[in-house]
Amino acid sequence: MEHLHHFGLTQDPFSNEPDLRYYFESAAHRDAQRRVERGLRQHKGLTLLSGQGGMGKTLLARRILDTLEEEVFEATLLVMMPGAADATGILQRFARQLGADEPAVDRAGLLGQIYEQLAIVREDGRHAVLMVDDAQVMTAEVFAELGGLLNLEYEDRRLVSMLLVGSPELDRLVENDAGILPRIDVRVRLQPLDMENTTAYLGHRLASVNGDPRLLPPPAVDALYKFGGGRPRLLNTLADNALFEAYLAGRPTLDPGDVERAAADLGISPRPGVIDSEALRTAPITSSQPVAAPQGAAAPLAPVSEPALDMTDGLDELELTSEVGMATDLFAETTLDLDEGPEDGSDEGPDDGLDEAFNEFVTSEAIAPPPVVTQMAETTQPDAREGEFEFEMDPLGNDLAESLETMPLDV
Repeated sequence: MEHLHHFGLTQDPFSNEPDLRYYFESAAHRDAQRRVERGLRQHKGLTLLSGQGGMGKTLLARRILDTLEEEVFEATLLVMMPGAADATGILQRFARQLGADEPAVDRAGLLGQIYEQLAIVREDGRHAVLMVDDAQVMTAEVFAELGGLLNLEYEDRRLVSMLLVGSPELDRLVENDAGILPRIDVRVRLQPLDMENTTAYLGHRLASVNGDPRLLPPPAVDALYKFGGGRPRLLNTLADNALFEAYLAGRPTLDPGDVERAAADLGISPRPGVIDSEALRTAPITSSQPVAAPQGAAAPLAPVSEPALDMTDGLDELELTSEVGMATDLFAETTLDLDEGPEDGSDEGPDDGLDEAFNEFVTSEAIAPPPVVTQMAETTQPDAREGEFEFEMDPLGNDLAESLETMPLDV
């Protein structure tokens, strides 16, 4: 692109493609990776990795996948697509990744193939890991089917560990499910970059394409942090658009105005709670001590007292809203043991014992499809959101404000 050549760049340093060449190991990402890997390497059942959109969760998941040794793990990464994540399709994808040439179309046959392939992985001395990105888009049916895989065991050992990666909606999904919540072994939340790591991140992206670090002077980095809030994807978007603004103005480096114009075009406001370090460097020092008036000058005005607080103001408009979640135990504790065989001395071979054990498992309640539960949401207003209840603070119909005004106070 012409504007990249203007700055001596041969590649886009701020592309949002999930390319591991641009991976930056911030303190937050390093901490999250160590916690997730600990769960997988200890063969924990369920690990959750969540964070705001644009935090680099997908790139971190691919980084973790890349670090799991092939001779130790059979790792699979599946990405959920909204509206295209049905239970059968997801299980077929997993079976194919495990080595099944032609995944079955019926549920029992499909689960049998998955069990067989997982047992082969275990016999090979390795451990299977299923990683699911964008897991927050899963339906309750898919959630139940994948969670049911955690019940699969062979020789008293779990056959698969699972990592679910998603936005904060994933946290709400599991918290509203009484069956899955207690089964979480490791839970990690990816935090935004602080100012120090934001500066290092932007410098790393430039260095990855042999860019000049002077392209981003400290005031421009401060502006990027103020609007980007330490989220890598947003930092990339702002920096790329700010580069184009500087190119149009004919400048060799970015200034805060370029970032502000880019943010305005993108409809991005400064992140609440983000401190502008440039403003801190230039802000005047204030004192809490009163300043004495010059000799001969009029005495300073007495401070104006603040009006008394009216506790009844606005109470008649106060209402409570409570979100109602539906908790369903989707996972029953059921295990399989492939070593179980006949004890009566018959000629029944090991394959027959495996088939009998698996058939008993498939027909058990632990792997049965979850029941469909429908609950009508009650609201007091026709446009209220589904799953919310609204009610007045005073159920007896009394005027709360009037009661407060006439209530004697003991000071």
